[in-house]
Amino acid sequence: MKSVMKKHFRALSWRIDWADLELGNPRILDKIQRRADSFAETAADTAIIFGTHFRWDFLPYWPVLHILLSEISQALKEREIMLFDHHSATLVHRFHSPAEIRGGMSSKIHHLPWAPSPEAAADWKFNGEYLDSWRVIDARTGGPAYVPQYYAQEFCINHPGYRAAYAKYLKQLLAETGIDGLMCDDMIYFGGFYHCACEYCRKKLSFKLPETSDASFWGNWGDARWLEYLAMRRDSIGDFLETVKSALPERFPLMSCNTTGAYGGNSNHCGQSIHEFVRGDNLINLELCGENLVHPEDLQVALNYQAGASKKYGLPVIAVGYGAFSDSAGHLWAMDHLAGVSTWFSAIVGRSFPEEIQKHLPGETAIAKAFRFEKAHPELFDEPLEYDCAVYFSETTKYGSYFGSCEEGSTKDYRDLIGKLSSAGIRAETVFDFPADAAQSPCVVMPSTALLSHEEQAAMDKYLASGGVILRYGPDDLTGFPVCPDKDFESLEWLRKQTFDFYDPADEWRELERGLWYNPARNPKDLLTILRSNMRSDLPKVEASGFAVSVRKHSIHLLALEYDLKLNEELEAKWKQSSHARLIREAKPKNCASVISCSVPVKKVYCPLGGNARLEAGKANLEGNPMYIIMEI
Repeated sequence: MKSVMKKHFRALSWRIDWADLELGNPRILDKIQRRADSFAETAADTAIIFGTHFRWDFLPYWPVLHILLSEISQALKEREIMLFDHHSATLVHRFHSPAEIRGGMSSKIHHLPWAPSPEAAADWKFNGEYLDSWRVIDARTGGPAYVPQYYAQEFCINHPGYRAAYAKYLKQLLAETGIDGLMCDDMIYFGGFYHCACEYCRKKLSFKLPETSDASFWGNWGDARWLEYLAMRRDSIGDFLETVKSALPERFPLMSCNTTGAYGGNSNHCGQSIHEFVRGDNLINLELCGENLVHPEDLQVALNYQAGASKKYGLPVIAVGYGAFSDSAGHLWAMDHLAGVSTWFSAIVGRSFPEEIQKHLPGETAIAKAFRFEKAHPELFDEPLEYDCAVYFSETTKYGSYFGSCEEGSTKDYRDLIGKLSSAGIRAETVFDFPADAAQSPCVVMPSTALLSHEEQAAMDKYLASGGVILRYGPDDLTGFPVCPDKDFESLEWLRKQTFDFYDPADEWRELERGLWYNPARNPKDLLTILRSNMRSDLPKVEASGFAVSVRKHSIHLLALEYDLKLNEELEAKWKQSSHARLIREAKPKNCASVISCSVPVKKVYCPLGGNARLEAGKANLEGNPMYIIMEI
């Protein structure tokens, strides 16, 4: 099988419905051909399966499913479109009651939430082993763990029998379907800190795992054993993805679902680390959950973090986001390209909407205008981004301290800083290592970097010696800070609510040594003033209030920061089910400049998502409230 690795992707979800499994029905073959045509007309170059998600629940029907995937793959190949399979490698639905069955069939209908009865599941075997023998164990009960948000149980990625079985399935999947890539989903510990306590996870520890009643261990970041336990969970994900990689052809495109690492609580709770994912993955994924126009500033932080990982590891990023109409789809695409990453658009038409609503929604073709423009102008997107300064993200603080593990701790200061710099028109990149070349990155901001390893300290000293400037602020010594929750650890209230308001030092900048400035305040004054005097001065200056800006060698991209949103109220009223998805039919930029000036000559201006711009006297005069503007320089 020939594997293809690309730098950029224009990806759409290919949703499988129940009726699609009716093999031999000529209407299904016709539907595949028509959908493949629509993907080609939309200028997509990649399709990613959505549905039959909890793949092990379809074990008795793999032959049927694989034939369907083969037919989809062949139709797409004829149109030069890649097909990725996308499935959960670890989760299985296990319903305990009629109410749970109804709940799963409603809220998870886009998964096609099929599941065996408990009695049947107990007898299911693959590769000579019972599937139930692979399950994650809950340290509290000693029995199989349950993941209530998905009505699911999970297979342990450290179980050698499961690893061998999944590798065997992947070889069968590729041989029988002809897929071109894999999205291997659910590589994290969904149930949280008490998962997993099976014999294979325990063997990876240098100590005996304490009983869950032992508060001196569980949730205590002051205990070296606890830090080892958390590291073991992250390392297990990397180990497993190396196994997945070895089961695939060389350079076969592989990614795994990854939400942003910019939140300490979420990352620690489920064991997620992009730095472990890349041990197997050669594509970096980012899931942008919810309607991207509701809180775009949060998603821009997530994209900045993931773009930093992309640069560190030299791997492309594909960001999946959801929407209903063209404004949402276009905004997702623009937000992705502002950060220099590829778009996977997944229309929410298939997420639990009844048929009377689905027929009014455009589906994946809502992205057509954006994808067609991108295909016609690859030169505007191919170049790497250039930045005014760098922001250091401290993974050591995030994983190694209670302060870093709380959502109101160190990672909040990082998120707030990225948003502040974007609003101020400062182009900042996230870095996980100190730059090797101070000339290309003359200033690094370090928000609340409370812990540094010996290697990080040495790298920081080397950067300073090369002429770099560091603006470090927030606590750099956690003496006196709590190391664990002061209430019930199991409630996990600290994830969202633990604050560090007691920390209130003087807001004062001091130069500790040549190039190293420090302010102990978590939200220091004068940061932007000091930063502007130390960041790169050779990049174009852009005056465009209300827009986020990114710069490439030959183009400048601008995206509106604020919007007036209009919902499709009629369809919303018909939709009785609650969900994080919203039916936004129109997004009108607000509080944006009507004239954009640039310090370098502008050759041409594009408004790919609507609106217009006229070049006059070196300035771009905007008309019709364009959401996204690209200036060719």
